[in-house]
Order: sequence, then structure tokens, then C-alpha cells
Amino acid sequence: MNDPVICLSNLMGRILGIKRVEFDGLELRVVKHNTTMRYPLETIAADADLRISWMGGAFNLNTLKHPLHIRFLDKSVIVQLIETLQQAVSEKATKKIDAVYRHIVSSGIDQYLRDSHVMAIDEQLQRTVTLYKPLLASSHRISKATSEALSMLASVTPLHLHKARLRNEFETKQLRARETFFSRVESNPLTEPQRLAVMRNNDRNLVLAAAGTGKTSVIVAKALNLIQADNVLPRDILILAYNKAAAEELKARITARASTLGGDDKRLPKIKTFHGLGRQILLNANIIPTMSRFVEDKTALEVWATQWFEEKLKQSDHSLKMFVRLLYPPINPFSFETMEEYENYVRDNEYRTLNGEKVRGYQELLIANWLYLNCVEYEYEPSYVTKRRLSVGFDYRPDFYLTDADIYLEHFGIDRQGNTRPNIDSLRYQEEMTAKRALHKEQNTRLIETFHYQWVEHNLERALETQLTALDVPLASRSSEEIFAALKEFGGISEGVSRYINCLKAIRVEQLTMEDIATRLNAHEIGNAEDYADLLTSFHNAYIDELMIESAIDYDDMIIRATECISESRYAPHFTHILVDEFQDISMARMNFLSALIEKGPAPILTAVGDDWQSIYRFSGGKLELTTRFEELVGSHTKTMLDKTFRYNNSIAHTAGTFVMANPEQYKKHIHTHKEVETPQVFLLDDFVNETPDLPQKTRQIIERILSHNPKASIAILARYRHLLNEAKTALTRIEGQHDIKFWTLHGSKGLEADYCIVIGLTHGKLGFPSSRKDEIVVEALLPSLDPYPFSEERRLLYVAITRAKEKCYLVADPTAPSPFVKELLKPELEVLVASDLLTGQYANHYKCPHCSNGYLKKMTGQYGEFYTCSTNTACRINIRVCKVCNGPSVDGETSSLCLNSSCAIELELCPRCGRPLKRVHGKYSDFWGCTGFGIPKDSCTYKRSLKASK
Repeated sequence: MNDPVICLSNLMGRILGIKRVEFDGLELRVVKHNTTMRYPLETIAADADLRISWMGGAFNLNTLKHPLHIRFLDKSVIVQLIETLQQAVSEKATKKIDAVYRHIVSSGIDQYLRDSHVMAIDEQLQRTVTLYKPLLASSHRISKATSEALSMLASVTPLHLHKARLRNEFETKQLRARETFFSRVESNPLTEPQRLAVMRNNDRNLVLAAAGTGKTSVIVAKALNLIQADNVLPRDILILAYNKAAAEELKARITARASTLGGDDKRLPKIKTFHGLGRQILLNANIIPTMSRFVEDKTALEVWATQWFEEKLKQSDHSLKMFVRLLYPPINPFSFETMEEYENYVRDNEYRTLNGEKVRGYQELLIANWLYLNCVEYEYEPSYVTKRRLSVGFDYRPDFYLTDADIYLEHFGIDRQGNTRPNIDSLRYQEEMTAKRALHKEQNTRLIETFHYQWVEHNLERALETQLTALDVPLASRSSEEIFAALKEFGGISEGVSRYINCLKAIRVEQLTMEDIATRLNAHEIGNAEDYADLLTSFHNAYIDELMIESAIDYDDMIIRATECISESRYAPHFTHILVDEFQDISMARMNFLSALIEKGPAPILTAVGDDWQSIYRFSGGKLELTTRFEELVGSHTKTMLDKTFRYNNSIAHTAGTFVMANPEQYKKHIHTHKEVETPQVFLLDDFVNETPDLPQKTRQIIERILSHNPKASIAILARYRHLLNEAKTALTRIEGQHDIKFWTLHGSKGLEADYCIVIGLTHGKLGFPSSRKDEIVVEALLPSLDPYPFSEERRLLYVAITRAKEKCYLVADPTAPSPFVKELLKPELEVLVASDLLTGQYANHYKCPHCSNGYLKKMTGQYGEFYTCSTNTACRINIRVCKVCNGPSVDGETSSLCLNSSCAIELELCPRCGRPLKRVHGKYSDFWGCTGFGIPKDSCTYKRSLKASK
């Protein structure tokens, strides 16, 4: 419009200060007094309401700023002004509606509606509908097509509340349009969840699979669908596989399926491992990545680390003493709430002194090392001068005996008020203290005492020094050379180096700063956290410097330095679609790498495919919470559950799924199976052969039974530890070569399958399954966080094992020390067929350790014959005699020994002097009760008593 339409006010308007209203095709201007209010055309709504009366012309309309009400205008011009304004608004509306409509169609109808598009469109959409919705009531002002477009826009406003409907409509349309592709892209037609996972292209997409539900098929189909249906260039699609083997499998699968579909099998997306992509990025940034000698040679890393630490310790007395102090982290035993927690801690954290002996706790370690450092000769837990038992009913062994000074030392675990740990009977402990003191007084032996509260008050070593000085025990500082030699001799340096190398790996994959290290150690209540952080940071920096000296990188550097290249714009990612396989095992370093690719790329779509139920690689940096807390840590997303498997039957699916879903920290999934059976196909058996534990032969029996029914069956033997597989393999030497028999560790079995699976080694203890051993607590604190549910990762490991089987799965357990998982598998809701009376009855109770909360008694052979000891090892050092009648464990009381086997329950009288059983002896003149220790070269006991004498 060239000339503006100007409408002056009438007399009343001028009196009220209204001068004029004008419209030039671009904006509406209202002049009042000396102020001009401007309303651009794109902010004016299509709802102008004109009124003419004897008082003049008036109009009402809405703008994005506020409603506008103007009166007392010249009646002769007001009609022209409003008509001109309405025409201009209608023309503007047509252009705007058509533009927004095209945007909606291209972003939310012709493709899957992305969250980022919702955010970009929603404000513009709501503005357009707000301004122009009145046109629907006066459709003559716009074309029919524009009116229909506006009606559609109004129906999806606001877009964030209607995005689910648009996505559902897109999915319905695509399911029909791509039916042929979905039916042919893999050897079996894709299930509906798989098809939905293929077509869903939000900014972030999480595809949650379960074992055998076809997550690889989704990756293959999605890549090919992007190329064939969405015309995405293959070079713009990146598939990231967990390792090289997985990358090769994906490459082979995509090539084969592309050829089957008649496409160009040479136009394929990039399929890389994270390390492979990192190396390529470094090359593109003109960084030639020479691999460090440490990468392929673990020993080379150990040698270098040992040399670094040894040089550091030799150069500085402070560093040497710091290394000794940090060799074991301080733990307050009063912090444990249950006996089981404490026993597990002692079992998993072995303390070895500078003298080389193992001690039970950290405070005893401090005492032993202080004695060594001050040249005080001692014995740990020596035999006492008398074999007589204490009045509280147990054999007495002092904590320490200072050999040159002829002094005994007891360290008592009490606080200032005489309280013990919450899981210790305080009254009984006080009785034991009193009995020990009384025994020393009776035997006229010197005793000194230290206490837990002295350690809490940072006074333990000083209190010990004060007492020894008062007794004229000579003290002298041991030389650094001797300390260093002692460290090396008992393996302290190698032990520390091994621990710190594991810490180094955690620091690298988690990308921890010195502050991060201290924060994590403090969060785990590990003492000396700042000192550990300082040492570990120095070690880490030295490692980085060593790589620089070599002009080399390691596998972590491939990712870390590639991430830096992207962040510093030395490499510009061009990928529009990124697909990540095995996302549940991604580390923080890999996630940072991925985030950089997304942040610096052309707004790529991320599809993460994984199974939280199969997250079993935390020890190498796998950060499960990136999957279980995907929304919080990665971003808003579309989630698809793959819930149908063609691998295994409904029995295996039910047992494995119910077992793993006991952990509430994981996603709930309900798996449907193609194969349906009527009876349980997961079996629980004991490992006995001819009433004797024999796991290899039991495994052989199961295999022979399988082969008798199905000679061509594929069979896999799975175990938590490789030594069990080696033992089974030895027992199957002749069978193995004639049949399809495989041997898999549980971690190595992931992604594999067999007709029949035999899971062996379900026993209790440090080397049992579940493995109750955790990493050393410093390493544990630096690894990715672990959800608190008991045995959570080991639980997932058993899920992986069970779901390798296509037909049947056999679980073989030790009835004398059953795995905690066995107790759970006995529950009716898991529908396991229990094929052993030994596992369901009271058999295991016969072997339950009577002295600790969760140990079991295992038979051993020692210098003087067979005996039972606790499976928790260091945590419970009990030795129990073997019943002479049934060979079961027989527990000593104060005066007798009782067999734990309820069907035997033989009770033997014990010698009051040495505690050995009494036996009937044929004497020269008459029979008598005599000690079984008579004539034994060491600690011989000659106690005897008449048969007629009372006990």
C-alpha cells in the first residue's frame, strides 16, 4: 500500500486527546496526545469489530500486546480503515497459516515429530492460531485451503499437548506404508515394537530390549529404512558398536539385508566402535595416534607403575610412610549395622602387615605396623601358655605377644562407655574381657590393653607407646631401607600398584578430577580421602606424562582426545543420525564423546539401543544409570520396549524375567515368546554324584542325558569362573569332540545362544555365584555408582546366563553351601522345577556356620587330618572337627562336641584341659576315658579319667 489510510477523531475524540488512527499496510498507528502507539501487522488479530453511532466510529480488536478499543473516530473514513486493515490481516494470515502449516506437515506429519521441533514451532503455532482463529467464523476472507489448514492448526494447539496424537498418526501411516519393508528386512518379519523403534526419530530415542528380542534387527532395519525411505545419505548415519566383534556382525548383517532387499549393498552407513571413530577423528585432526606399549602389554603397565612407585618411595621418607598408611583404607567397625555387613567387609578386604601376616581388622594392622616400625618383635595371635579354655567357653589366643618383652597385648573393640559394635553382644564381650584379664592374672603373665576408642580419638599409637615406654620396652625407628624391603617382600608394593592401576582405569573412564576423586571417597566415608586423591592424581598425571614421552595414546585417549578435538572445533561432525548399540554398557567417557558429537553436529537424532537387564560391565566403566535415568541424564526422549522373543520359550522368559525384575531400580518389562510350553523348562539340581559333591561328573551326567534325547543338540556350559569350566572340560574330554559343546564364562556368553545351557557353580562364598566379593573399596568408590539392591549386577549376570538357552536351562547348585540365588529360585512364583531333595530340605542347615551370619562349613584337609572351616575365610576363622559317625561338622561346646547333622546328632565329651574329644582307652588294669591328644608330638595332652567318674 502506498498511501496510508488516515482516520481523524471527531470533536469528542480530540477533547479526550485522540488525534488520529492510521494504517499504512505494515502497521497500525494510534496517536494520542503526543504519543504514537504502533501495532505491526503481524501482531494484529483478525477479529476487528466496527461500530458506528451518533457519537462517531469505534472499533475493537486484539493484538499480541493488549486489546485495543478506540472510539470517537470520523465516521466517513472508519469503514475504509477497517476494511483495508482486515484485507491486509487476511493476506498476512494466509501467508502465515500456510507457512506454519507446511512446517507442521514437514516436521510432524511427513516425519516423526521431534521434541526440538515442538519447542521451535509451538510458540509460532500458538501465536498464529491466537491471531487468526476468528477467520474460521468468516471463512470468506481466506481460501478454503487456508481455512482447512487453520482448522488443523487449531486442533493441534498447543503442540506439546497434542504431540502424542501426531506421532501416533505418523506411526499408523508408516506401519501401512512400509509393511513390505518391515516384513522383508530381516529373516523374520519385524514385530510391531521393532517397527515402531525403526520409525521413531525423536531427538533422543531409547529402545529397551530384553534378551533375544531382536535389538540388532532394529539397528539393521533402522539404518536401511533411513537410507531407502527417508533418503538419508549413508555417510550421515553413524552406528556405534560396543566392540570390534559387534561392529563386524552389524556390518555383515546390514550388507546381507541390503542385498536381499535389492538395494546397493555398497551404500552402507558408517559402523564403528567408539575407539575406531575416535582414532579416525584424531587422524582427521592431523593427530597420528601411535598406540602405547601399555595397550597390548598389561605387564608393561605393571612394570612401569611399579618402577614409578618404587622411585617415589625411595626418594622420600614421607612418601614411603604415606604409601604404607594408604595401603589399606581405614574403616570404623562401628559403622556396620549388621554382622553380615562386617563379615563381608573383612572377607573382601584382606589386611597384611609389614611383617607379612594377615590380621583381622584395620586397627590390628595399625598396631602390628607400629610395632614393626618401632623394632618391637611380636607374634600375632600366638598360642597362650595354657591350653585351658576360658570360662566363657572358647579357646584363648591373645591378639599379640611381644616376644622379647614377654608381654601380651589385647586390643578391645569398645568405646568409652564400654559399648561394642551394634551387631556384637556387649554383655558377652565384657564377660570375655573379664575372663581374659583373669586368666592372665592367674597365669602371672603381663598384659597391656588398647581400645577402639583410642583409634577414634587418634590416640591409638600414642597410647601404645606410652604403655611400652612405662614398661621399659626399647623402641627404635626402623630404617627406610628395611621398610621398603618389607613392603616388597610381602607383596605390599605389588598389591598397592595393582589397586592403583584399577583406580587409574576408573579415573580415566569416569574422567575424574582430583576434586571428583576426593568427593567420591568422602561419599563412601573412606578415611584419608584427600591423601588418596593427591596420590592418585600424581599417578594419573605421571601416566599421562609417560604417554606424552612415548608420543603415544591408549584406548581411553582415543575417546578423550577425540572428544577434545570435537569440542575445540578441530573436527566438525556431519552425522544426522547416530545409533548406539549396547547402550547400557556405555561409560562416562563414551557418553561425553557422544554428547560432543551431538552438540557440535547438525542436530543429529540419537537412538540408544540397550537392555538394562543385561548391564554386566560396571568393572570396565559401564554406567547403567545413563539408561535407567535416561530422561534426567540424556534428555527427553521417545521410549520403545521390545517385548517379544523368538529365542526361548515362555518358561525361560518367566523365570528369568521374574528373577531380574526383583530389583526395583530397573525397568519393568513383560516379555512375550513365540514358543509356548506347558511345563517348567528351568531346572535346579544339586552337584552330588553318588552322595558326594562332584560338579564335573554331575555336568557330564546332565550332558549325557540331553544327548540321549537329542544327539544333535547344541549345549553350553556356563560358569562365573573359568577354572570351573576347565574342570568340566577335563571331565568331558571324550564327549566334547563328538558333539556341539561350548564352554562360556557368564560375561563371555552375552549375545550367544545354545539349545541347552548348564549353569554351574551356584555356591556361596567369595568365589561363589553370586560373587560376594566387591572391588577394594577405594576402587569401588571410583567406579560408576551401583544401585543398592543386593547382588544387582550378579543378578543381571544370572539373567544373561538363563536366557542363553533356547530349550532348557539347568542350574547346578551346591547343597552344602547354597548360593543366595538358590534360596530365591526355590520360591514358587519363579516356577523352577527343583530336581533335588537336598536343596529343598534341611540339608544346607547342617553346614551353616554357627559362628557367623552367612558362612557355610566346607571340609578341608590339614596337617592332622580333615576338618571344617567357614566359607567366609578371613571373616570367620573357625575350625570345626569332623563327626566320626557321619563325617558332618561337629561343633564344640564347653564340655562336649555336638554333630550339626540332625539325623546324627552325636555328642562327644571334650577334654577339660585341651578341648579335644575324649575316647575310651583300654588300660593295663582297666578301661578309662583318655584325651585323643595323648601322644601327639605337638601339644600332647595326657588327661585321663575313670569310666565311673562323672562328667
